[in-house]
Amino acid sequence: MSRFDCSDNGGLRQRLSRRDLLVSAAAAGISASVLAGAVGTSRPATLAAQDTSLSADLKIWGWEGAIEALQAADTAFQAAYPNVKFEYVKRPPADTYQQLQLAASAGSGGPDISMIEDSHLAQYVQLGVLADITDQVAPYVEKMNSYKWDQAKAEGRVYAMPWDSGPCAVFYRRDIFEKAGVDPESLGTWDDYYNAAKTIREKADVPMLQEAKAKNSGRTFETLLWQRGLGYIDADGKLILDTEPKVQETLEYLGKFWQEDLAADTESWTDPWYKAFADGKVATIPGAVWMGTFFKSFIAPDAAGKWGVVRLPAWAGEESRASNDGGSALAVWAGTKQQDAAWAYIEYHLGRDDSQLAMYKASDIFPSLETTYSDSFFKEPDPYFGDETVRTLFAQIVKEIPKAGVYSPNYQEMNSLLTPEIQKYALGKQDAQTALKAAAKSINERVQTS
Repeated sequence: MSRFDCSDNGGLRQRLSRRDLLVSAAAAGISASVLAGAVGTSRPATLAAQDTSLSADLKIWGWEGAIEALQAADTAFQAAYPNVKFEYVKRPPADTYQQLQLAASAGSGGPDISMIEDSHLAQYVQLGVLADITDQVAPYVEKMNSYKWDQAKAEGRVYAMPWDSGPCAVFYRRDIFEKAGVDPESLGTWDDYYNAAKTIREKADVPMLQEAKAKNSGRTFETLLWQRGLGYIDADGKLILDTEPKVQETLEYLGKFWQEDLAADTESWTDPWYKAFADGKVATIPGAVWMGTFFKSFIAPDAAGKWGVVRLPAWAGEESRASNDGGSALAVWAGTKQQDAAWAYIEYHLGRDDSQLAMYKASDIFPSLETTYSDSFFKEPDPYFGDETVRTLFAQIVKEIPKAGVYSPNYQEMNSLLTPEIQKYALGKQDAQTALKAAAKSINERVQTS
């Protein structure tokens, strides 16, 4: 979930599913059969080919930071399509999803185009409210990060165009590592990271990371699982939280940081969390590329040169040093009567190197379009990160991200059922195995996973 608007953080995620829509529809007096027609029991037909003489007046739903990024390509798009007008409807992510839910329930009132985070995308694909753009995206499938298509597909058809990706690395404070005498390049494995955390706590008296206990969102846990090609479910849709030993091993690894006072018990996306980063009171954050955007813009803009970036450590006996957190896409709403123009907008903004580079330079939102990575901009040193070529690093990492069962159609509900159990484990109220078994039991009772 790229956090273009940080007010919609892990603790405030919208929990949306087909069951939720049915409940909402019933409350509004809408029958299940009407809702089925609204959200699509059969897939909509593919869009027609675009042409530059298109005329339309589009409504595009999304949130502030993402809209500002898209606007970097608007002038060029307008020159290419002078008769396609468009208006951005700006809301926080949670409000955007709420309005999409209402539009799906009502069968009308939706946008022409919507931004959708990858963590929500599979839900809307499954509901059938997005237009089938399989034929249109065909020229771009090999040009985009391959893992990005997973959330956009259903039954071999594609319902959204990837925009940005969330390759992960370890952001670290140079001054803290220097004070503790720890070389950040020595973090080859997660065992190395843990041992470095103990040294940093002893010699620099700061925690290695911030990882809340009672208000944990499960986000770091998900990132570590994704690195291992794991998640809530396997490739067949079967729940694996309580059956895959590496899932428990991963949670127990995080547990060492809580149990040994190596992680600050600070809620993510709060003022104390921001302040610790800005003031150099925490050594690292394993996070996605977009954390750099937030450091530069509002978390720690005065800390230029104090932060560096290294690859994620590997798990013992495993090779992967890549993971994902977040990302988003643009989708055409199936109910729009302006599908051709909507696709023209999406293709121009997300399918062209010049558009994506303009947006990346303006917003620091990392593109999924791999053909942009050969541009000289990716090779330029980044002053904020001590003149490291961090864009090149993330361009390498993103191509190595494994497929994982994190962002499924039922992700929001599964996350909401897992996090209370993680919180109880973090607080020492139960062990990791009990936490995962309890989460799996709740999910099996409430969610159709395969």
